[in-house]
Amino acid sequence: MAGSSEPETVGYSTEGFRLERGRTLGIQVAALAVFVLVWWAGALVTPQNLLPQPPAVLDVLVADAASGRVFELIWQSLRHYVPGLLVGSAFGMAVGILVGWSRTAELSVGTVAGILRPVPPLAWIPFAIIWFGLNDRGAAFIIAIVAFWINYYNAESGVKGVDDQLLEVGQSLGTKSDLGLIRRVVLPSAMPELFTGFRTAAGQAWMVMVAAELLGVPGIGKHLWDAANFLQMQVVIAYMLVIGILFLLSDRLIKLVEARTLAWR
Repeated sequence: MAGSSEPETVGYSTEGFRLERGRTLGIQVAALAVFVLVWWAGALVTPQNLLPQPPAVLDVLVADAASGRVFELIWQSLRHYVPGLLVGSAFGMAVGILVGWSRTAELSVGTVAGILRPVPPLAWIPFAIIWFGLNDRGAAFIIAIVAFWINYYNAESGVKGVDDQLLEVGQSLGTKSDLGLIRRVVLPSAMPELFTGFRTAAGQAWMVMVAAELLGVPGIGKHLWDAANFLQMQVVIAYMLVIGILFLLSDRLIKLVEARTLAWR
C-alpha cells in the first residue's frame, strides 16, 4: 500500500503544478487582453495625435524591428544603462554593508548619506554634463546615482538584520576578523536583501534612463522625446512598450540568478 501511494502523490503534485501554471498564464493573458481592449476603446473616441490605436503602434514596432532601428536604439541605451546600474549597485552595496556593520561608519558616512539622499537624481544632471559631457558616461552617472541609493539602503538593512546568534556561531567556529565574518556570515544572510535592492534598482534605472537621455545621449529615451516633440504618439507608445518589455526581461533574468544563487537556502 505504501509503495503504491507515492506515485499517485507525485502524479497529483505534477498535475496540480501544471494546472496552477496554466491558470497563472491564463490570468496574465486575460489581463493583457483587457488592457489592450480598454486602450483601443479609449483611442476610438480620442484624436489619433493624442492616443493612437494599437494597430498604429504595432505598425511602428514591426517596421522598426524589420529595419533594425529598435535593436540599434536598445544597444545605444544599454551602453550607459548597464555600466551605470552595475557600478552604482556595486558602490551602493559596498557602502551599505560598511555602514550596516560599523558603528563608526554609520555615524560618519551614514550622516553624509542622510544629507545627500534627498537630492533628486536629476539635480545631478548639470554635474554630469560638466564632469563627463553629453555622452554615455554622463547618462551612466545619473543611472549610477539611482542604483547607488537603492542598493545602499537595502544592503544596510540586510546587514543590520543579521541574527546575532549567527555571528556568535561564526566566531565560535574560528572566524574572528570583521572581514571573515562579513564574508562567511553577513553576506550569505543578507543576500536576499541585496538581490531585492539590485532588482529594484534595475527597474528604477530603466525609468531614469529616459530622463538621463535628455542630455542628448542617443538611445530609446532620446528617440521617445524626439517623437513626442513632433506629436508622433504612436512612436512614443511603441517605445514605452519596448522599455516595459526590457524591464520584464531584466527582472526575470535577475530572479533566475537569485533563485539559483539562493538555492542553498
